[in-house]
Amino acid sequence: MLVVDDEVNLRFAIERGLRRSGHHADSASTVRQAIERLRSKPYDTVVTDLRMPGGDGLELIQWLGSYSPSTKILVVSAYITPEIRAEYQHQASIGMLEKPVELAKLIALVEELGPRRGFYGNSIEVELFDYVQMVALSGRDKLVKIVTPIHTGHIWFEHGDIVHAEFESHSGEMAFYKLLAVGRGTFTEVFYTDPPKRTIMGSATGLLMEAARQMDEGTLGQDPAPEQAPVDDEASFADLNDDEDEVIVDDDEVAAEAEPPVDPNDPFDLRAPPPPPPPPPEPQNSATGLLDDPETRELMLGQFFEFEGVDGVAIISSTGKVLAESMGGNSSLVTLAGFYMRGAARIARSLGYNVFDGVIARSETGQQLVMVGMGATSAVLSIESGRNPEQVRDEIMGLD
Repeated sequence: MLVVDDEVNLRFAIERGLRRSGHHADSASTVRQAIERLRSKPYDTVVTDLRMPGGDGLELIQWLGSYSPSTKILVVSAYITPEIRAEYQHQASIGMLEKPVELAKLIALVEELGPRRGFYGNSIEVELFDYVQMVALSGRDKLVKIVTPIHTGHIWFEHGDIVHAEFESHSGEMAFYKLLAVGRGTFTEVFYTDPPKRTIMGSATGLLMEAARQMDEGTLGQDPAPEQAPVDDEASFADLNDDEDEVIVDDDEVAAEAEPPVDPNDPFDLRAPPPPPPPPPEPQNSATGLLDDPETRELMLGQFFEFEGVDGVAIISSTGKVLAESMGGNSSLVTLAGFYMRGAARIARSLGYNVFDGVIARSETGQQLVMVGMGATSAVLSIESGRNPEQVRDEIMGLD
């Protein structure tokens, strides 16, 4: 927590109260000092006054909204006007409290706002998942230190691929998945040194796709189920026959006492096996199931080639999985389309939308892509060089 107030007694009282409640707390007396602290250290929540010498608390709120939007804000002031309430009271990350302050209520509001979620770099607010994508595309060598509330981890990149990861007692892919599963912390690039060993052999793309799959299934970072030991039939048979008292059975006596054979057509013979269960219902059509059919797949891809300026199409799930594509064999572009698609879907969800429409992206090489929401799936279109992607997007969406 960072407490920003020019009233010394109140600032120290809030800071001391937060610490006694189990929170880490720092303080600043001006907006400028607060921004300096925020640039050097991540905070979950900023408790700020509005009227202070040398700067307005609204300036601090605007700065946080631009440079650290995941940081929660609690405004504590005697000058909360109806205009300020109208502008900020509906923001989930901002709380308001009138002075004079009741300390217990302030602490309750801070805890109600809760900690900010996600991994963020100190110099720029970017999700760790997205940062890994950027390093993978850049092809750089990097060593990244990740600090979480649980433990500190490290990830080594060589030419953009993750070659080693460490977190707690884990290394390799499991360490990477468990780091992501914590879901909260900060990361920084540190001086690069060679990894102590190479524990990850696949590409960063494959690692991210598997992490996305585990996220969707709710299994990210979970330890794999232990494999059952194989049954040794010979040992089991030996155990069954290793009794102290040997029993000798007369086959003739068993045959004489045997029951008549089971008649499966006799409804009164309770020994008859139950009828087989009915076949399971046919699965409902899903986007993945529909695209298993070659004709349907060609039809869905082909509808986008009718628009001038489209030279490649990929149909992709919200997790970035490519369900069907016709990108001319450009596998790197298909992978890039998957990353763009997943990022656009995350942005849409953060804004409260389940789908998105008409998102335009551009790669480092200048390749332009248009993403069009299709419900459960989305189409990512490669636009011909020299074409205006906005015009292509509007034509596809039927906009004037």
